[in-house]
Amino acid sequence: MTERPSAPPPNRRRTLPSVPAAPPVRAASARGSKPEPVAAVPPKNERVRASTPSSHESPAPPATSVSVRPPRPSTKDGAPPAARPRRPIARHLRALQLLAGATVVLVASTAVAWGARRYIVSSPRFAVRTVLVDGVQRRTAEQVASSGGIEVGKNIFTLDLELAGASIATDPWIEKATVTRRLPSTIHVDVVEREAQAMVAIGGDLYLATRDGELFKELAEDDPVDLPIVTGITGEQVARDRPGVVIAVRSLLDVVEDLERAGVARRYPTQELHVERDGSIVVTIGKEAISLHLGQPPYRDKVAQASRVLTELAQRKASASVIFLDNDAHPERVVVRMR
Repeated sequence: MTERPSAPPPNRRRTLPSVPAAPPVRAASARGSKPEPVAAVPPKNERVRASTPSSHESPAPPATSVSVRPPRPSTKDGAPPAARPRRPIARHLRALQLLAGATVVLVASTAVAWGARRYIVSSPRFAVRTVLVDGVQRRTAEQVASSGGIEVGKNIFTLDLELAGASIATDPWIEKATVTRRLPSTIHVDVVEREAQAMVAIGGDLYLATRDGELFKELAEDDPVDLPIVTGITGEQVARDRPGVVIAVRSLLDVVEDLERAGVARRYPTQELHVERDGSIVVTIGKEAISLHLGQPPYRDKVAQASRVLTELAQRKASASVIFLDNDAHPERVVVRMR
């Protein structure tokens, strides 16, 4: 019996390395001609398989694009070197650029402002055409405008408002003046005048006083004279204690107000208020020149009592020359001297 060749183990394949086989040579068809290559024929009963890498080897990684940077130098202790400072030239150039830009802006702004100012101070649109004055009785609008340097036709922006108001207030009759602009061509002046409440005789001269007791001007020809007169104040008192004189005049005008409130002044207008050396006062009232000796303050209750006495005398149709109400120990006692 002939033995059969042993078969390869099951489930195992034999892998042969791929070896290029020599091409077969085809016989020359004619003598002297070169042989032609013949296609190679694989051996029988064997399978040819291309060699593959072993299972323990990893496949090659795919190709990628890698940027390679030069290594950074390091110092001796391994720390990275400090960043290089910018060049001074670049810093100075940047500063010069900023300075040049600021200069251009400043020059342009100055030119615009100069042009605008030249226009508003020279344009006829802003010339003064109207002057409105409110609050004046003693002075005319023309007098007020003239004292403040306000002129029609003058540029409205060249007028110093505060200086104009201060100049107007130099008039003793004017306590305060406020000057404002109303564009494009109107000036408004608001005036607060002083009001005289009494005349004060000092050293042979007469001065006008306000309700607060302020002596604001000497009496002139065109000033009012139908006012009560205060006497008994000397020039030495004014020079030594002017605030005290102002307080004294104010207290006297309080008595005048009490007489008006009590109804006495309607029939007997106040003529004179005299201050004695001891500070007591004597009030002269009415055309009959009745003297009310009020003594020391307070005076309101004494004025009320004088009103009752005068009413009773009028009912009796009697006429008194002096009424004494200065008994501070017994204020209920009133002495009347008849004519």
